[in-house]
Amino acid sequence: MLLAIVCGSNVGAAEASTNRGFARAEAARPAHFPHRIWAACDFEGPTPDYAWFGPAETNNLPRYPGNATALGSSERPHKNVSAVMTGINPVPGPRMGKENFLYTRYLLQGGTEATFQYFSLTREDNQHIRVSGLAEGKWSEVTLNFTRDARRNDGRAEPFGDGERMDDLKIFAGRPNEAARYNLRIDDVIFFANDPRLTPEREPFPNRVIFLAAFDMGPKEKYWPGDFEIVEKDAPANAYWRVARAVPRKDGRGKLVRLQIEPPRPVGEQTKLRFRYYLDGTSEIIAQIFDATVQDNRHVRLRGLTPREWTTVYVDFTRDARRNDGTANSPFSAGNKVDDLFFFVSPTPGKKVELFVDEVVLYDAGAGKSSRSPHPSKIN
Repeated sequence: MLLAIVCGSNVGAAEASTNRGFARAEAARPAHFPHRIWAACDFEGPTPDYAWFGPAETNNLPRYPGNATALGSSERPHKNVSAVMTGINPVPGPRMGKENFLYTRYLLQGGTEATFQYFSLTREDNQHIRVSGLAEGKWSEVTLNFTRDARRNDGRAEPFGDGERMDDLKIFAGRPNEAARYNLRIDDVIFFANDPRLTPEREPFPNRVIFLAAFDMGPKEKYWPGDFEIVEKDAPANAYWRVARAVPRKDGRGKLVRLQIEPPRPVGEQTKLRFRYYLDGTSEIIAQIFDATVQDNRHVRLRGLTPREWTTVYVDFTRDARRNDGTANSPFSAGNKVDDLFFFVSPTPGKKVELFVDEVVLYDAGAGKSSRSPHPSKIN
């Protein structure tokens, strides 16, 4: 999976004949929340499903509330390929979308170019973009359109497409003999996809993704611990591949989906939740998260929800959630750690309740980024 062309090396005639494989770092943070986020890593704790190509960095990192760790570079030089390399390997191979992008924060020292590439398990090939115009010597942001700009390493024209499975992300900078002057760090990697047929989301782009669950690949017990069923063939129409289905609660009070967050993750300045749901037999969901720092749950009741149709909803835990013990004036502070996320449903009398959830994104919206949640209230 090594890169064929590294920043600073010669570009062959075949590569020079097309713009694919090259881009200038002009786009920073997107304006809108993506239609799908299919891989993300904030480096706030190692997880069983992501490998890191570099050491944790706790000194030189982007400074904002709740952020404590970034990622450094692997050994220098990186083999005979580049001065430095860093990246991630999201396992078990998340599925890409229709128009695929990469957003990340980065700190590059030694130059203004780097090559970003990732591998398709479906195609058994890498695609890459050699990016010029990167900021040097300061934490910055970049967003890359891989569907539009990337070039496959085998030279074929077809871009990676909807449903293909991703593997390694690797970012290379400099020639091997320049390793002494190069350094590269990254933070808050977000792979996302938009559907050109859909209108943009109204929610702003996330500041940091804290936890992500899409359920599409891998055995449940290893990659998706918690209380729920993963379904594919029996999922409601218009589902994306696999989804989580609620199971009966042990106390008999309806059904739940419980997602285990391991290791516990620090929340942000404005902690929000975005997910898709398909609901039948009720019009309410209680979204709840366990705040391990204060040893109590925080919950928001969502009312008036759309039945029998996949719908996306946003929940503002920082603003709207209430502690289950009723404690007043207890802020959900940046850095508090969470380790369980719940969705509870109870049937309307005389009906059978069903709940499916998908595309679960717990994230920090950052300072002053908020939109109203549907009818929050305390648990009765």
